[in-house]
Amino acid sequence: MESHTTSPAPYGLIDVHIHALPPAYLAAIEAAGGDPSGFPSPNWSPEEAVHSLDLSGASFGILSVSAPGVSIAGIGQTARDLARALNAELADYAASPIYSSRLSFFGVLPDWQDVDGTLEELDFLFSQQRLSKGVTIFTSYGSYLLSNPLFKPIWDKLNHYRALIFLHPTTLDITPRFVAGGLPQPVIDYPIATTRAVVDLIFSGIMRDYPDIDTILSHAGGTLPYLANRIECLMMNPALANLTNISLTDVKASIAKFHFDTALSTSAAQLHSLLDVTSPSRILFGTDFPYAGKEAIAAVVQQYHSFVADDPLGPALGPEVLRQNTLSLLERHKHRDGQRQAEVARPE
Repeated sequence: MESHTTSPAPYGLIDVHIHALPPAYLAAIEAAGGDPSGFPSPNWSPEEAVHSLDLSGASFGILSVSAPGVSIAGIGQTARDLARALNAELADYAASPIYSSRLSFFGVLPDWQDVDGTLEELDFLFSQQRLSKGVTIFTSYGSYLLSNPLFKPIWDKLNHYRALIFLHPTTLDITPRFVAGGLPQPVIDYPIATTRAVVDLIFSGIMRDYPDIDTILSHAGGTLPYLANRIECLMMNPALANLTNISLTDVKASIAKFHFDTALSTSAAQLHSLLDVTSPSRILFGTDFPYAGKEAIAAVVQQYHSFVADDPLGPALGPEVLRQNTLSLLERHKHRDGQRQAEVARPE
């Protein structure tokens, strides 16, 4: 497939957290007995995705496949084939004359426990297909967090391609699996899964050691904005600091390097917490369509606009700011063929 670049229209917000559920993915979930998170799979079509962009005031969206992802098909050739099929279908939307002005995508990877399959799909996405804006990864794979040594070749490859990562939570393997007798994990456990993964990335040194990777955190980083000060203060305790080779300076630098989307995270309390731990330039717009539902998306978008209009800090997160933040991030990752191109400045 020839390289094809989809660019956002010169206006409107850019939704970095908008999901796709192609037929092959829905079939895989159904064959496995349903989404293990307990969340019902919503209806989806590219037309509905574009309509959601219109309703939220976004001119462009970057589609991603949400949890459980290809892991729902296990580890092996069947899952590899599913990842390739999903990447082909998402690429069709990105290259389509109908959708290319409105939609692009983050590439789909196999379960990271299939290291060879994941490396192969990364090469396909970045060296052959070259249509995605980055890749989606999940907060854990099986019983492994992302810093597990098994995954080092994957991190090396991601850094080689200077990849943009969209980090999305997935189901926690905990007992009991659901609170209140059956509340789906996305309601409360997903933000906690994100927090665990982010702290793992920080204290394992992944964020420090792979400088050419940029990471977007879903849902405003889970509970990280609220807990960041707690983490930093406890790192001042020598007994805790000696458990890791990460310094307090490293912790602060790692937190500052993340990007955060606003999906389901636009209350004044949430946005103030974000602004306490990161620069406005690191905040991106997201809606979590279609899982959030039209009513919830309308509510959080209205909250966002009310914050911008009424809060003293609101102008720092105006639509034009969030749009430019995303454009700048995408531009940093425009050239990803593994070659250091002279005209592209190395990220600081």
